Amino acid sequence: MSSQTQKRKHKTLTIKEKCDILDRLNRNETFSSLASEYGVGRSTIYDIKKNHEKIKKFVSTTDCGPGKRQTLKKADHPEVEQALYMWFLQKRNRHAPISGPMLAMKAKFFYKEITKKDDFVAGKGWLERFKSRHGIRLMTITGEKLSNDATCIEPFKLRFLQKVNDLNLDPSQVYNADESGLFWRVMPNKTFVSCNEKHVPGRKVSKERVTILLCANAAGTHALKMVVIGKSNKPREFKNIDLPVHYYGQKSAWMTKDVFKKWFDECFVPEVRKWLKVHNFRQKALLLLDNALGHPSEEELTTEDKCITAMFLPPNCTALIQPIDQNIIQFVKQDYKKNLLLRAVSKDQPIEKTLKEFNMKDLVFALSHSWSALPSSTIKSSWKKLWPDIITTPSNDPQISVTSEVIEQVSAETQISPEDLEVWCRGMDKEENVFLEMSDEDIIKEVSNNTTNDQEDNDDVIATAPQVTDQDAVNAFELGLQWAEENGTSYNELLLLRRLRDKALISRYNNLKRKKN
Repeated sequence: MSSQTQKRKHKTLTIKEKCDILDRLNRNETFSSLASEYGVGRSTIYDIKKNHEKIKKFVSTTDCGPGKRQTLKKADHPEVEQALYMWFLQKRNRHAPISGPMLAMKAKFFYKEITKKDDFVAGKGWLERFKSRHGIRLMTITGEKLSNDATCIEPFKLRFLQKVNDLNLDPSQVYNADESGLFWRVMPNKTFVSCNEKHVPGRKVSKERVTILLCANAAGTHALKMVVIGKSNKPREFKNIDLPVHYYGQKSAWMTKDVFKKWFDECFVPEVRKWLKVHNFRQKALLLLDNALGHPSEEELTTEDKCITAMFLPPNCTALIQPIDQNIIQFVKQDYKKNLLLRAVSKDQPIEKTLKEFNMKDLVFALSHSWSALPSSTIKSSWKKLWPDIITTPSNDPQISVTSEVIEQVSAETQISPEDLEVWCRGMDKEENVFLEMSDEDIIKEVSNNTTNDQEDNDDVIATAPQVTDQDAVNAFELGLQWAEENGTSYNELLLLRRLRDKALISRYNNLKRKKN
């Protein structure tokens, strides 16, 4: 065998292997041991650590996890692909059926609008690459709505529990937050019609809508103040009132990234830090969220000290495992609607007049009361599908019902059938939960802003960097790292030099060797 060290064969790690390496680095395993185990250079491990945010973000936003992918290669036209993916997520959130030809047609539309060209061919190969880049498993659906994908649940549960273990978190330090819409003074717009009636008497129905956000920890011991988002920035009813909720004004009463970031920084983080301190927990917490368009990225939802961060549920299975979705929102809405009916029949005046007099101040106090009425045991039991180990005793979900007398009284005055009133009280209006859908123009504007503010790195940086074949170049880099570690110097310059040709590396090697000697 030659006295010269045998050259290492080039190896490209999969995204899953990179995620495993990142998790083990968080457990303080050494760069050298990981490089040896995976058959790569230490520089590759450094590259993976440097790009951990991009890797984790990719895994958190795909339907099926990392799979067998090795790189995060970007598309030829990233703005077009980003716009298409945003459009796809919106349609999927509304459970709209999407096929391959529909994606191809929309891709051509975005390409023409963004580039002002008309030479894009969205063929079968492009479609497969698009699906691969975004981890999309289910694409063509005929005559069916997109359903929740149960196949992604178990892989995510493993990732979630691993993260909780790595961070050594107690259920009291793990939170979930979710939004829902609410038509806050509206009843079913259905009436009895006799066989002789051709037209139904009109009744003006209020479509005043707010968005509510609920957040609590997995132990059920800390329920944060509810968030209410209305259209008015400063409702006149709030003057000189100490609100029991966090209120924000937004022109469409939607949750947006700006509003969510404001709530995270100014409400969630301070409230959680204070609660953890009072109850003698370490200042660490994890916020579990779905991938709604109104949520900022995980990086934006991480505090500067990295002690409080966020983790996203995989798309298309939120309703199956997100704790707040497991009857928590429904309870609050049902309790609120029950109290609204009781208020409507308690006054000696027409119900419509009572509803008209019901204002934003009444709304936030009523919602806060309904949120407070939820037992902590119910909040804890809502985690049973995602984190069953923390559920030690069975919990009976509280039942909310409206007496038949109230139902009959409201039915007689409004001409709404008792059956429809019962359904309205028990159910959740689908229209309430159709959140803001960005128009095509809004999507194009959004991706254009992202392109100017956030340029992606090249794929060769995100994937494992190419190995240097010249032995002197390898020695230069290894010696450089050693020298940098011993002298407390940053190795970023060395990482950059490593990508230069052999001559520059060897020259650097000689300089470092002289300094070391």
